[in-house]
Amino acid sequence: MEQSLSKDIRKLYTKSIMWTVIMTVLTIIVFSALIAYLMREITPANHAENVAIEASLKMNENTTRYLDDNEFFKKQNKDVYLSEFSMDGTMISGYAGLNSLFQDKSIPEVINTTISSDGYYHKIIPINKNDEVDGVWVYSYQLKATFSSEYYRYIMLAIIFLIFLSPIIYFIAFSKYYINKLFQRIKAPLEELMTAAHKISEKDLDFNLIYDSNNEIGQLARSFRQMQGELKKSLYENWKKDSEWAVMMSSLSHDLKTPITLIGLGSESLTNDPSLSEDQKMNLDIITRNVAKANRLLANMNIAGSIRNPIAIKDETILSDLINEIESDFKSLINDKSINYSFESKTDMNIKVPYLKIGRVLQNIFSNAVQYTPDGGEIIFIVSQSNNQLLFALENSGKGIKEENWKDIFKKHYREDPSRSNSKGNSGLGLYISKEIIESLGGTLEIANPVKLVGARFEIVLPLEK
Repeated sequence: MEQSLSKDIRKLYTKSIMWTVIMTVLTIIVFSALIAYLMREITPANHAENVAIEASLKMNENTTRYLDDNEFFKKQNKDVYLSEFSMDGTMISGYAGLNSLFQDKSIPEVINTTISSDGYYHKIIPINKNDEVDGVWVYSYQLKATFSSEYYRYIMLAIIFLIFLSPIIYFIAFSKYYINKLFQRIKAPLEELMTAAHKISEKDLDFNLIYDSNNEIGQLARSFRQMQGELKKSLYENWKKDSEWAVMMSSLSHDLKTPITLIGLGSESLTNDPSLSEDQKMNLDIITRNVAKANRLLANMNIAGSIRNPIAIKDETILSDLINEIESDFKSLINDKSINYSFESKTDMNIKVPYLKIGRVLQNIFSNAVQYTPDGGEIIFIVSQSNNQLLFALENSGKGIKEENWKDIFKKHYREDPSRSNSKGNSGLGLYISKEIIESLGGTLEIANPVKLVGARFEIVLPLEK
């Protein structure tokens, strides 16, 4: 099938019409011959009249014989009704439907004539007895052609119906045949393309497209081969970047390990110093905990450098432990600003959550809340569970965020107040990164109207593993 599909379809359409015409003509010829045969079984329209004339001649020639009832009824015919009337118009025998035939007629005036009534012709024949007319015989008949058998009439009607219907039947049959033939010809290349598309979706580029033609499917196959080549090239470049990224992660984790180890050793040496104040001990505890966190990050960086997909890192912790750690990190800042902080839990605190990702998001949300809550203000943190979803809600008092800016607050480098300098750590990336992390986990991070305070409210919804 080297020509285009559109031309091929037109060709098959033309073939369907051509064969429809040929078969219709053959059908008409065959059925016409059958009709001609059936016409031989048709009784001519004047048959009943001829029967009546013949019978009347015989009855006139031998009246005495046919006055016998048995002989009289032998003259009855399926196409002719024979009746006997007296001269006063009274029916002696015959077809009851003709009782009133002579109600308004004088029999002597119509003898040896043919009259018509109710669609029938009535031949009036005198009954001569002793050289006197004693009554009349009436032959009643219709001038119409009839079949010798009723079945022939139905056969004739069926043939005529089929002649008119045959073009439609043939066109549907031939169209279906050629369409199925076309489908069988393009089925194999279509299945080949569908298999290729499935392999691409599975990131499997090791396949060969054999089909090659000048039609539209062939052009599509060539486009697939070209796309396969481009994807292979792109994938090779990604593998190269992955390799470079793995080397960079390994080098970076190695370079960071030494200073973090030194910080950890220094904090350990201060742990048992009795001269430390309570605030200094609390700060030392924060340092120690974050050194442990940094070591966990370094361990994950090493893992990420040895696998192709860093998202696959399994890093979980108990929800209560994560929240305690976040609260401890910000306790000193909250106390310094005399902020009234409260926490409400409406869920199982032993639920496991991604430690690094959720921890980073909560760090960003808490950092913003503490930063923008005025001295003596209030922060409420709520954790609840509903319909296999975990909800984090953080509200802080203050001037909040203008509603017209809600759609922009999660954009990269966006700051509602441009006067907030990058030198203070406000790069405008915190909420952007947080939203990206939450959405990578299949959840949502949104800003909403506060429920309990006047200020801002952030809501995080995470699906729970079943």
